[in-house]
Amino acid sequence: MFIWRIIRTGLKYIWKTINTVRIITLNLVFFFILFMVIGLSGSNISPQSGILVLDIEGVLVDSTNMDPNFYQLSRKLSGNKVDPARENNLFEITQKIDQAATDPNIKGIVLKLDNFDGGSLPSLEYLAKYLKKFKATGKPIYAYGCSYNQKQYYLASLANKIYLSNFGSVELYGLAANNFYFKSLLDNLKIKTHVFRVGTYKSAVEPYIRNDMSKEAKENTRRWLTSMWKNYLNDISDSRGKPAGSLSPNANTLIERLKAVSGNMTEYALENNIVDTVVSDYEFEQEMHSQFKTSDSVSIYDYQLNAKAMQSFEPNSPATHHKPLIAVVFVNGTISQGNSSEMIVGSNSITKQLRALGNDKSVRAVVLRINSPGGSVNGSEEIRSELAALREKDIPVVVSMGGMAASGGYWIATESDYIYSSANTITGSIGIFGILPNFEGTLNNIGINSDGVATSPLAGITMTKEIPEQFSQLMQMSVNNGYDNFLSIVSQARNMNYDDVDKIAQGQVWLGEEALKIGLVDEIGDIDNAIQKAATIAGVSDYTVTWQKQEADLFSSILNNYSAILPNTLTQLIYNELPAAKQFKEQITIWNSLNKAQNRYVYCLSCADVK
Repeated sequence: MFIWRIIRTGLKYIWKTINTVRIITLNLVFFFILFMVIGLSGSNISPQSGILVLDIEGVLVDSTNMDPNFYQLSRKLSGNKVDPARENNLFEITQKIDQAATDPNIKGIVLKLDNFDGGSLPSLEYLAKYLKKFKATGKPIYAYGCSYNQKQYYLASLANKIYLSNFGSVELYGLAANNFYFKSLLDNLKIKTHVFRVGTYKSAVEPYIRNDMSKEAKENTRRWLTSMWKNYLNDISDSRGKPAGSLSPNANTLIERLKAVSGNMTEYALENNIVDTVVSDYEFEQEMHSQFKTSDSVSIYDYQLNAKAMQSFEPNSPATHHKPLIAVVFVNGTISQGNSSEMIVGSNSITKQLRALGNDKSVRAVVLRINSPGGSVNGSEEIRSELAALREKDIPVVVSMGGMAASGGYWIATESDYIYSSANTITGSIGIFGILPNFEGTLNNIGINSDGVATSPLAGITMTKEIPEQFSQLMQMSVNNGYDNFLSIVSQARNMNYDDVDKIAQGQVWLGEEALKIGLVDEIGDIDNAIQKAATIAGVSDYTVTWQKQEADLFSSILNNYSAILPNTLTQLIYNELPAAKQFKEQITIWNSLNKAQNRYVYCLSCADVK
């Protein structure tokens, strides 16, 4: 009887577990159907004429697996609460602006960027390119903001007129690149970090072995960061037709000018021609009504692309196979072996995608869009090898570098027929490192000890025991060999002398305009140039561009989408409200991935966070 009670109790708990899973699954399906109904009904009733409002919320990215309709549902459920972490597909937004330029129902654009959290400078440049094309049609662009940060102002500077709200400000102070350093934390936890690296400037490992940035890393970062800021100032100066010095003077001059207006940031922005006029929100709306002779407006999120444009974002659509295809494939995030997930580009996912394209007779060329700081050596090599297989099938590969294509990102870029980068792309960082954390001291500190026997000093290597000297030598030789392979790959791909590559390697980071001069890229250009070049090499003039989705496993895709409609947890609030939390999350993700075969990595961590 007692045994039967145990069995019955066990079966009861098993049934409860199954029933709970069943209820959760049904609820997820219900929410999915609900969101589809709300999303579709919302899009059907949205006006498609009047003023196009560029009210971007969150950040610009090259590719996202998150369905925008989930965000719409999230806003409905949360009372239109802003999500600063929202991801926006850069190329979908620019296609909408391009369509609006020739749409007779769209009278002009209003930039409302208060909730825009930015993107890389190359992403902003690309968006600005389409705003300029829109403006060239004779349709006006106006910008209104409660305040403007540097990324918001970059776009606002293109407007025919910039409006600033009462008590508003414009912050044009310069760029900074900061990092977290964990040596003291690791020391306190008694975690010993064994590092093996090649390259004077290979600073990706510094956060784990130092409490500050090394002199060499500072020199390298200061060089490209200064050039990037100069490019930024030149762009806004050209857009405004004002000297860069008047828009963003040095710190001492700014303080003196602020003193002259008693610290009034609004008056300072107006007097120095940073903005054109100061108005209230109501006054701005009245002026727009007077300018456009209509009060109708449509959000960039509600403005619909025509059927032909939408098909290019649906790779499996039969309509995309009527013409030869130029396929755009995204490598967006840290490169690792396995399948893609949040912030991780899985080599298995990318190679599967590339192989399918190689077997599709409609695909005539591939444009590889890289926005990655690198990652695993083996993962990077798997992707590069698959690109080589594509080229062997006479399918040309053209690389378009986004905000960053460094280290492992550059490793895979070498297997291409042509490389485009933006002038402000962060690239290079040709170097390699190995890292192996050891937790023996941590465990000893709490009374846990590890011991045993092995037939060789190289056998039974574990994170819970000090590594032997022979293994350290093995690791350093392996890293040296990996660096030699990296140099050889670049030397062969770029038709450069091995020693010349070594001089510009050593882990040094370069901006795209510098990379062009030293031979790491072929031309300064954007993804449009890359697509056109791919078509030219493939010998096609009438083609369709198909934008491939960055593949992720089913669980990650579902989790990412449903996280958009769930209430914010405390951790999400911290992530949204504290900009440094994003960088910290990225570094923890990197730390978790430092467990690959041979423990070798081609990664550029120090160049990943520019503000």
